[in-house]
Amino acid sequence: GAGKKFEGELTPEELEKLKVEGGQEQEAEKPELSPEEQLKNLEGEAEAKQEEMARLSESIEGTKSALNAAREKLGLPPTEEDPPSVFSEKDKLEKLKAEQEGLEKQKEELISKQEKERLIREEKEKILQEKIDELRAKIEVKNDKQDLIGFFESAPTGEKEIYGEGRRVEESFLETNPSKSVLIFFKNGQIDKIIAGPEADVDKIIETLTKDENFDKNLTQEAEQHVEQHLEEEKAKME
Repeated sequence: GAGKKFEGELTPEELEKLKVEGGQEQEAEKPELSPEEQLKNLEGEAEAKQEEMARLSESIEGTKSALNAAREKLGLPPTEEDPPSVFSEKDKLEKLKAEQEGLEKQKEELISKQEKERLIREEKEKILQEKIDELRAKIEVKNDKQDLIGFFESAPTGEKEIYGEGRRVEESFLETNPSKSVLIFFKNGQIDKIIAGPEADVDKIIETLTKDENFDKNLTQEAEQHVEQHLEEEKAKME
């Protein structure tokens, strides 16, 4: 019978499920466009609509001219009224105008979004420089090996870390390479002080600390808050 299912054949439901899943996969693979690319696409779309609008306007005017030329031959005065034959073109033209306005609005939003992102990037760089200066101000260099070890041992566990050669290291590193060690002490989750051996690469450590994922996340949040606040203040001034 027609309802009989052969081995390896899919039911309509299974076929539909495959189609849907395939579609989702294709959607997921679509790459995210950068604001610049989005802007370029919008401009291309707007240009195409502009050309189509010009073509339609020309066609409408051409039809009206031809109609008036025919009226003239019949001894009738020219008319400004639209003949029924151009109604559909006029509708299309109105629709295109509305779409064009929508595209302009999208463009404006995109440009202001780009501008905001630029402000956030600049603010982030500014804050980063301030944080680097703050970290530098917290550095103390200790020449004495025992001083370094004593300092580390007396600090509470969980509030101290050892860095060496640009990365976080085990406590044994301090025992064997005290002059290259950098000790970092925390208070309430924030870096409180940095004690370094005389041969420690302090620049590398600061770079490592500021490249940390959480550090970067907090930096972005702080920059976003600053920019939002600044934009709110500017908006209030204009009102």
